[in-house]
Amino acid sequence: MTLAVECPQCGNLNRVGARFCRHCAAPLIRDLLVVNAEAQSNSIPTTPSDLYRVDQPLEQRDTEESDTMDQKPAGTPQAAAPEAALPANQPLWVGTRYELLPPLEAGAEPNGIVTVRDLEPWQRCWQCLSTDNLAGEAYCTNCGAALEVRTYRAWYGEQADLSGEALLATLEADSPILACEVLPELWDVVEPEDAQGHVLVIFYHDTGLPLSLPLDEPTALAIGVQLARLLHELHQAGLYLGPVSPDDVVQGVDNHIRLRRATGLHAGDASDPTAAAHSQQRDLHELGVLLEALTSTPRTTRRLDDTAASALIEQEQQGTLAMILRQIRTQELTSAADVLAALEQLLHALRVPSPLLQQIAAASHRGVIRDHNEDSCLHLSLVVNSSSVNLPVGVFIVADGMGGHAAGEVASRLAVQHAATVIMQDYFATLLDGEHTYDPQAAADLLTRAVLRANEAVRREGNRRGNDMGTTITMALVVGDRATIANVGDSRAYLMRDGVLRRITQDHSLVMRLVEIGQITEQDIYTHPQRNAVLRSLGDQLDIEVDIFHEQLRPDDLLLLCSDGLWEMTHDPEMTALLNRIGDVDTATHALIDAANSAGGEDNVTAVLVRFVPSPEPDA
Repeated sequence: MTLAVECPQCGNLNRVGARFCRHCAAPLIRDLLVVNAEAQSNSIPTTPSDLYRVDQPLEQRDTEESDTMDQKPAGTPQAAAPEAALPANQPLWVGTRYELLPPLEAGAEPNGIVTVRDLEPWQRCWQCLSTDNLAGEAYCTNCGAALEVRTYRAWYGEQADLSGEALLATLEADSPILACEVLPELWDVVEPEDAQGHVLVIFYHDTGLPLSLPLDEPTALAIGVQLARLLHELHQAGLYLGPVSPDDVVQGVDNHIRLRRATGLHAGDASDPTAAAHSQQRDLHELGVLLEALTSTPRTTRRLDDTAASALIEQEQQGTLAMILRQIRTQELTSAADVLAALEQLLHALRVPSPLLQQIAAASHRGVIRDHNEDSCLHLSLVVNSSSVNLPVGVFIVADGMGGHAAGEVASRLAVQHAATVIMQDYFATLLDGEHTYDPQAAADLLTRAVLRANEAVRREGNRRGNDMGTTITMALVVGDRATIANVGDSRAYLMRDGVLRRITQDHSLVMRLVEIGQITEQDIYTHPQRNAVLRSLGDQLDIEVDIFHEQLRPDDLLLLCSDGLWEMTHDPEMTALLNRIGDVDTATHALIDAANSAGGEDNVTAVLVRFVPSPEPDA
């Protein structure tokens, strides 16, 4: 008697231990079927030679399995014959397993990058890398992958001429990290004894996902760190990577990357320090070019006032990726180790917020003209203490409702309620889970979800009531010294730094659009007859665009969120003077409200003001 597993789908018998049917790839049941060895002895091959001891001729088997297996042509040579020139358009064999494609011209010798076919795919599964399959099995018995003939990129030539990616064949034994983690993965290296010193280096199929450009800065930095570390190790080994394009990079789990190609990989001349230094700097330059391409966005022409221009210049002078790229171009960073240290420092600074305590005040008033208040606001702050370090986290929201007949206040209240609920459920609940890192893209996605949820709630309630209620929303999530701001409508967020008030958000209004196209000036916003026309708001459409902004805060910065009832009545210069004059946030907030009402109070007025102060040093 012998034990076998019967496929529940096609009924064929499989070897003991097989997890998938070798004929149809169906998952196999765990129970073993006892069969009569005499009746079934030829049905279950246990060795490659047993596979061909079947009732039907080999030619018939090849015909029946041609749909799933690209069989090696009849008459395949058992070894390549290097002494004779190949006839025109005939394949070149390397050993008995690999065929070089495309067919070569008569007498041609391949050298460099080629394409090969693996005609014995059962020897190692391309998906799970199992080597337990037998010759002729159509599907991997370990993972169910189809064991079809596959093509691979490869390098073929003389051992002495190894170049480009083929140099990985010399690296793998001594530098497994370089060969296996970032550089292209090798599938096989074949050195036929009768191929007159020729070697075949085969590269594994691409793994991972292509990059979706442009990347956010933290993701690009994580890729840059891996490549800078690779360059550092290559340079220590006397090797240089050469140019790498975004198409050469694939991304796996946790931003881990692998290069699909490294055709520029080359060895340097150890006896020439000048040439080595030039090659190192060339590698750093190419890394800078790559990082610039990964983060590039379409260039647009826009008007900048002096305040906005100063903010951009200030940002450029701080520790940013743009600064590191400039230092590479000017050769201030002269080694891969220097670039690696700079990238790691910046990535750490982006991911780990510095603690800044929050002093918060908020006030809202119906104004002088209106008989009820359609604004809503929220401020919610907590402090997470880990390793004696306080990490303050705050959520701040201002919403300006519209629609009349009690619709406006309902819309703004629903927006605040549902946006805050998303933050509490999706973010606050996770703050106690280990390390508190900051991901700008994750924060942007979180606030976008919050605003979209608020929009859905307002739209649903408006449909239920049969009116056109709507609301603006401006909200900020502040984690330590990192602020992420979301905006829809003409409520605003401002940053006050070193006595200068700068608007962060962009109004979604008709008058601001007219300013952008040069039809009116910024000052005309306050008197234009269409100044109340909002182009984007919650509750208006099912799909809305949410503007996202990121700011890195400093001690003594002020963050102001307000409805248009404040900034339309008070104007930026007066708000600047008031905030510079009054240090206490609660007093300053009420002074802003009073100033708006004194200027006419034509609309509801709401303000949330936050001052950021240094956190005390933790006790030793």
